[in-house]
Amino acid sequence: MKKALIKLSILLLFVGIITTSSTKSDFEISKNLDIFASLYKELNQHYVDDLQPGELMKTAIDEMLKSLDPYTVFIPESDIEDLRFMTTGQYGGIGALIQQQDKKILISEPYEGFPAEQSGLRAGDEILEINGKSIKGKTVSEVSDILKGAPSSTVELLIKSPYKEKEQKISIQRKEIKINEIPYSGMVDSKIGYIKLLSFTMNSSSKFKKTFEDLQKENPDMEGLIIDLRSNPGGLLNEAVNLVNIFVDKGITVVQTKGRLKDSNKTYKTLNNAFDKKIRLAVLIDGSSASASEISAGFIQDLDRGIIIGQKSYGKGLVQNVFPLNYNSSVKITVGKYYIPSGRCIQSIDYSKKINGKAVQYSDSSKQKFSTKNGRPVFDAGGILPDISIQPDSLSEIAVSLILKNHIFNFATEYVSKHETIATPDKFGISKSDYNDFINYLEGREYDYKTKSEKKMEELIEAMKEDKYYPSATNEVENLKAKVSHNKQRDLELFEKEISEIISNEIVSRYYYQKGRIIYNLQNDKEVSKAIEILSNPTEYNRILTTK
Repeated sequence: MKKALIKLSILLLFVGIITTSSTKSDFEISKNLDIFASLYKELNQHYVDDLQPGELMKTAIDEMLKSLDPYTVFIPESDIEDLRFMTTGQYGGIGALIQQQDKKILISEPYEGFPAEQSGLRAGDEILEINGKSIKGKTVSEVSDILKGAPSSTVELLIKSPYKEKEQKISIQRKEIKINEIPYSGMVDSKIGYIKLLSFTMNSSSKFKKTFEDLQKENPDMEGLIIDLRSNPGGLLNEAVNLVNIFVDKGITVVQTKGRLKDSNKTYKTLNNAFDKKIRLAVLIDGSSASASEISAGFIQDLDRGIIIGQKSYGKGLVQNVFPLNYNSSVKITVGKYYIPSGRCIQSIDYSKKINGKAVQYSDSSKQKFSTKNGRPVFDAGGILPDISIQPDSLSEIAVSLILKNHIFNFATEYVSKHETIATPDKFGISKSDYNDFINYLEGREYDYKTKSEKKMEELIEAMKEDKYYPSATNEVENLKAKVSHNKQRDLELFEKEISEIISNEIVSRYYYQKGRIIYNLQNDKEVSKAIEILSNPTEYNRILTTK
């Protein structure tokens, strides 16, 4: 019976595609579906072990789509909620991030104002059971799925807290969790405003406009605005269009999409009158700013409506649409490319050409030159290049190790257990005594690492061995190796400022949540400082926007 059903389902799939095809490739489609159906039947009939048809088919689908690009994906019914979250920023749950640490599942960050935080859960709390069942051996993804559920439903957690002696059961009523796309806004200088936008989900542009309007009412002398799109992965195209419409008049083309099919070719224009056409703008981007973020930044750059500061953006210029399939599943398919006002496409990777199975970056020689409204040169096929490039600070290897080994997270948990309150985020910083406590905390705990010098040294030794130079220079090389070998105590002193700031940031988040992190980081933000400098200088601002 099972085999008959599989044959029938494959036949229906086969017939469905044939009846909707009307091109010269009909025969090729028919032939390959016939081969696939025969292969599937023979596998099911003869394979040594019992097969799981659903899992096998999903593997086949996933691998087929992976060969096209990373954005064309199959979405089974079980992942539909994830799709909804990506577009709306909403899901049913308790409102907390979780992480795995030494086979334990811990609360890493409760969202302010949501059920987890309101129920008293804190970063560092360990989840032992959910609804009376142990979660031992489960992954973060599995636990996350269990914690999610319909709003108003109840979930019971057994918690082991570092802040309390006994384990406790906590009953939490799930709610509709709406991620705050604008975790912070405020004035970073007497006349310069700042808005952090995390994603382009439904209604995010309306919220942005309201936030901007409120900032102006509270600060009537505001002359410049910083829009922080760093690490913003994008989202809904129409939200990007509506956001830039706040700063330009209606009827202006923001982006065009072009694809193989006629209905993929669309032009998106601003629909409303500008809210503020004069305020000076600075948009912050980095390598994780993608899609709708790049459309917004690219539009502002192409129209010379503001300056772009930071690092080159990700370079995602592909359009995806979601199409429904049977059994409540869907498929997200790349249907075209984005083109911003100058005419350039920002896509940086050519998925149609692959070397050794890997897609390649568009070469510099293939990039075309375009012009902004004022005639400034810009280029396609490589994301958005900022008008002012600022290299990000890279973390030391010891700092990376301390983060990955969770020593900073766990020390912060200890710190919080001993301090009921701390200063505000813009005033807080751990003391020298606190840092010495951290060094004492590290005694007996593992956090080994290799410095960049040590890694380069290993490469040098390997190269010298290949070139047969190593035997004649062994002593010199080994002496140099010893000199560049890391010393933990020395590195803890050398990178004290960096590590102290990371610890302080983590501690701030325990009292002031995500908003506190942002406020704390603004104190030493190079991109924000540069934006303030230029926005406060109309002559320099205009020079950047008019220099060809």
